[in-house]
Amino acid sequence: MKFLLYAQMDQDSIATGLGAADYSYFFLLRAFAEVLSELGEVCLLANPAEADILHEQCSARGESCVLLSFTPPHKTPLGLNCPTVPVFAWEYPDIPERIQEACWADDPRHDWRHVFLRTGRAIALSQHTVQAVKRSMGPDYPIVAIPAPFTHQDHEDRVPPAKSEDCPFEIEARMADSAHMGLDVDGLVTLDEEDDTPFEPNDWESLPAPLTDSLPSGESIENPAATEDDERAPYGCGWDIPPSKQIRTRLKGVVYTSVLTPEVGRKNWEDLITAFCWTFRNTADATLLLKLTGADLTKSHHQLLMLLTKLSPFRCRVIALYGYIPDESYAALTEATTYYVNTSLCEGLCLPLIEFLGAGIPAIAPDNTAMADYIRDDLAFVVASYPGVPTVWPHGDYEINRTTCHQLDWQSLAETFRLSHEVARHDPARYRQMSRCASEAMRAYCGPEIIKNQLRAFLCPDAVASDGVEDTRQVSRPDHVDTTTDCTP
Repeated sequence: MKFLLYAQMDQDSIATGLGAADYSYFFLLRAFAEVLSELGEVCLLANPAEADILHEQCSARGESCVLLSFTPPHKTPLGLNCPTVPVFAWEYPDIPERIQEACWADDPRHDWRHVFLRTGRAIALSQHTVQAVKRSMGPDYPIVAIPAPFTHQDHEDRVPPAKSEDCPFEIEARMADSAHMGLDVDGLVTLDEEDDTPFEPNDWESLPAPLTDSLPSGESIENPAATEDDERAPYGCGWDIPPSKQIRTRLKGVVYTSVLTPEVGRKNWEDLITAFCWTFRNTADATLLLKLTGADLTKSHHQLLMLLTKLSPFRCRVIALYGYIPDESYAALTEATTYYVNTSLCEGLCLPLIEFLGAGIPAIAPDNTAMADYIRDDLAFVVASYPGVPTVWPHGDYEINRTTCHQLDWQSLAETFRLSHEVARHDPARYRQMSRCASEAMRAYCGPEIIKNQLRAFLCPDAVASDGVEDTRQVSRPDHVDTTTDCTP
């Protein structure tokens, strides 16, 4: 069988497209590609129009062929002779059923029922999404929940950091570090009332001094994160994001990591940062690592500076890594992490959360929407959340509430931070057990063999299993996905 795979981004464009609309579908495609290559031949398409030519060639020799479109339903190519199956994530309890937004008027695909009727079947990433589709399409509509496959490496049980242990952390990245920001809440005070009154020359003397490129000499709370061991740390972080460089520093104590796009409101990074800094305001051995992507990283950096300034002074440490980082740096990020944190109001899957759990890293996360499929209290500290909060379609005109999301319980989040830190510091046996449960649960939930069997049952139920037989029809490994494959007609 031939599997044609299409996403709007490819290996060449993803580094500059992180945070853009639908960028995560590229990572879905490359995760599925390797498993699908064990069921048949995989061809990566730069243009979905190529599918019909390949389908005609397959039909001439009696071979089955299907196009898997890793796009939201309203961007799924229709009108092809080649059978097409959307593979998509969706965070909300219902789907668009009418052309409700002005920007949708020229494309009937924005009524997702139209798309699902044309394709005849679909693959979602969670049971939450399956139920949303069936509420509109009926209980018998052929849609299945298959999460992105993730290859879990064998590893020893993770252990929490020792009380006296500092973790060396070396990474190539654009990095901003609260230990070197010179945070000063007085810098937010201004006497300018914006009434068009011109400044007199001596007016500037009454304003607070601007933030400088170094820590203020009279800082009242010692920040233990700024140490002599920071041999190549980005000193003097101000309004500009520091350039990418090789950085060596040391992370003290319990390290919390989150990978997110701040401008996507449902990611709810304000609760994440405020709860962390408030809970650990007097705790020196707690670090929050934020891996941030987005179309406007400068705006996100300014928002981060403002949030941290309002929360200062605090003894914990917040580090932001901006944009794309090489694979080896991402591996260093994973290795340094004690807990992964998700504070989303809704999720379609959350690939980073699954990746970190698969690496044996326990989580702090709610068990709402797609996360309900795999978050439980033996592998995570579960944050309370409540459904039914009105919100807008993420791809609409952002004017009218059309659907709902969850409300996170901020107090519950702060409590899970406190409890997780206590476990890491004083109950290593429980931490190791959570680590073991996390990796085992992800292997059972989205291990390659599990996903291969689910894909075979849905896409090619009549195919003869070929496990154990060498198959030379392999797609390039994920790190080397090449859209100029020789499958191009």
